[in-house]
Amino acid sequence: MIGIIRGAGIPAALVSVVLLAGCAFGTRQPTLIYPPASESGEKSIARAEVKPSPKNVQIVLKPFTDERSNKKVVGTVRNALGMRTAEVIPTNSVSEWVTQALATELRNDGYTVVSAIPADAPQGTSAVVSGEILNVFCDMYFSYTGQVSLVARVSQDGKELLNKHYAGEGSAGVAVAMTAESYAQSLALALSAALKQFVSDLDQSLSPQ
Repeated sequence: MIGIIRGAGIPAALVSVVLLAGCAFGTRQPTLIYPPASESGEKSIARAEVKPSPKNVQIVLKPFTDERSNKKVVGTVRNALGMRTAEVIPTNSVSEWVTQALATELRNDGYTVVSAIPADAPQGTSAVVSGEILNVFCDMYFSYTGQVSLVARVSQDGKELLNKHYAGEGSAGVAVAMTAESYAQSLALALSAALKQFVSDLDQSLSPQ
């Protein structure tokens, strides 16, 4: 049928409408992933070979709290007319996803990540990171738009060093089949963009003045 439509000179956009119309129903249940899926195995290998220089400050990472108004849904499915027809509900915890993703980014940057300050830790060798999740949502209409926003704070020796809002966007590309994996990838890319901003600011806030 698609071949007949194309042969008749119908624009490609209309072909996409036909495809989207058939798969716009049914709840998507992605497992939120991190890091984002690599475009190729070669990139994964190259990334794994790069080892960061160890930092002299360890991070006490507290679980990020989920402050979203709707803690159940992380996205929407739309039909060819742009109408919302289904929800995207993850199989795993958004709070754990964000917290573990941040732990990954911190370790990739050379930090040691712990859950509590050791009793014998010298003053100034540990920093506490905490925060709230404000938005995790992936919309779609011919393409995906994943958005993540959060507030992250850093304190050291009882003094607040950083308290800032971070946001990121990401897209898995054109929405054809509207798969759960594409929603997960879009949100992973959005979270990565937000967390990389935070880690950069963290480095600056902990660097010797």
